Amino acid sequence: MQVGAGWDTASRTCNPSKLGLFVAFARRYRRAVATARDRDRCRERLERLSESSIDCESLQREAIAELQPVIGFGRWCWPLSDPDALVPLAGAAEHDYGPYVARALELEYSGGDFATMGALARRPNPVGSLSAETRGDLARSPRWNEVLRPVGIGDEAVVACRDALGCWGWIKAYRNNDDSFFAEDDLELIAQVGPTLGSALRRRLSGASRDSVAAPSSPGVVVLDRDLRAVSWTAGAREWIDALPLAALWAAWGILPAVIYPVAALARSRNGSSGAHALERAADGRWVRIEAAQLEGQPDAQIAVTLREATVTETFDLLCRAYALSRRERDVVAALLAGLDTRAVSARLCISPHTVQDHLKSVFRKTGAHSRRELLARFSGASDATSTTAP
Repeated sequence: MQVGAGWDTASRTCNPSKLGLFVAFARRYRRAVATARDRDRCRERLERLSESSIDCESLQREAIAELQPVIGFGRWCWPLSDPDALVPLAGAAEHDYGPYVARALELEYSGGDFATMGALARRPNPVGSLSAETRGDLARSPRWNEVLRPVGIGDEAVVACRDALGCWGWIKAYRNNDDSFFAEDDLELIAQVGPTLGSALRRRLSGASRDSVAAPSSPGVVVLDRDLRAVSWTAGAREWIDALPLAALWAAWGILPAVIYPVAALARSRNGSSGAHALERAADGRWVRIEAAQLEGQPDAQIAVTLREATVTETFDLLCRAYALSRRERDVVAALLAGLDTRAVSARLCISPHTVQDHLKSVFRKTGAHSRRELLARFSGASDATSTTAP
């Protein structure tokens, strides 16, 4: 997760002279109760923002700037999500517990905590706060007691940015430990804007920037101990880690990429009955599959984490959801990926060639592709595919 105040986002190193600004920054946003008109205007501005053409991080930061004076918070984080695995990926943030992100995620995904990201993404009402769920006793939350409290954080409000096609991220807003708890109207506002912001994130999923760092071609493996600390790894694993988003930041904090910890915690909590996985975008635009499973025959319950390039089959559903393709449009794209031409697609799906072309026109419009070759490149994860914004 990227960080702002308190951290140098260019070099990804700590800037101690800025850390004290967090308290003043948070206090500046301690507000009088926002009026209904303030909240209505905030919703309207966020709706307009979600329809803009700005990139994902700019969208996140501008949305936070709209919410802060209305809800009242200083520190925050906004990880993106794998909508199938419901685990956090890289994102944007401004807080001062960076080196303890790994522990916070481990606690949140090990079970027994409150207002967790995975639980909120599945609930009918995808919003919550630590104060509400712990009934005012924040110390009941392991992650608050061990990670948030030591840096002066009090209440935490969380909303899953979820639309009809899935959960695409979470907003976490933090108040200081001497501030009041988040109120019901605060949670109501972020619940109302969650679907709008979720759709905005989804539309930007396929438009991630591509850096010059190339992902390796062979899988890599990291072995973690019972405390999710790396005890051994292959050379390929280091290459994959370096190719993931914010690699320099994680290295500066002495932790693995954040996505590894919830995946490993889930695999551990399932007692070896099944593993866990997630999809993350590499710096060169390719999709990386992170898989974790508990090793058998080990006395200390070690976890093996594999990082490898995701297959077209593994990313197909994610991309279809991101582009909001209909069931028939999915069938047409799947047939094209199988190498079929228009006549063969028509025969397979029992529709006319004209109908195939109509579906393709819709798919081109939704994906921004201008040819079948470009469309197939998007779904194959080819690094030279032109980025776009999904509908």
